[in-house]
Amino acid sequence: MLKQMLPLFAVAVLIAPGCAHQKKSRAGEPLDPMGDELASKKSDDTLPRLLTETVLHFGFDDATLSAADQKSLQRLAEAMRVRPWAAIRIAGHCDERGTEEYNLALGQRRADASRAYLVALGVPDDSVETITFGEEAPVVAEDNEAAWAANRRAEFGPVPLELFGYLDTEAK
Repeated sequence: MLKQMLPLFAVAVLIAPGCAHQKKSRAGEPLDPMGDELASKKSDDTLPRLLTETVLHFGFDDATLSAADQKSLQRLAEAMRVRPWAAIRIAGHCDERGTEEYNLALGQRRADASRAYLVALGVPDDSVETITFGEEAPVVAEDNEAAWAANRRAEFGPVPLELFGYLDTEAK
């Protein structure tokens, strides 16, 4: 019996060091398996922080990314490229002016413009989804230019894993 198990033991010894291998980022830094941050303390671009802090603002009736928006998206893209398992959602928003249908379409164009830029920077196409809220979720509920400017935005957040089938949310 021992002679029969010896080849299995030898294979296990050869495979075990490979299991201890830690995935590295492009810069050679170990990655946190939860995707919260690079194991190296050099980076302050943790994905959850970037998603919370990244809010793009748009001009009236516009879905064009500004230079500042592009810089924010470049930082977000870098954080996502070293976390290939990460998935995000971009939500497009508008101010209250315009019809409901028009604002839903404009919010979608804003989210799609943000997504297209991330994909062009190397973020996998299937890791970014978009949604539009139109005028339905204002951050400032006032009728003035400052409120309207604040409400013309794209916001970022994680996609819950259960939407990708990684978690079974139904009790069996």
